[in-house]
Amino acid sequence: MSYMTQKYDKEFKLHAVQLAMESGKPASQVARELGVSQKTLYGWMAKYKEDPATPFV
Repeated sequence: MSYMTQKYDKEFKLHAVQLAMESGKPASQVARELGVSQKTLYGWMAKYKEDPATPFV
């Protein structure tokens, strides 16, 4: 499986977004620590902000 098509579950995305928003660390650092691209993390954050109740269905 190639890196680009890797799928992350809802819990992982939520965890990543919460880390980025609440840890006080820069999103770039959180992305690096979790092994996802910055672009991916920012995409998840945008989705979350659009619909915090059900961001990743």
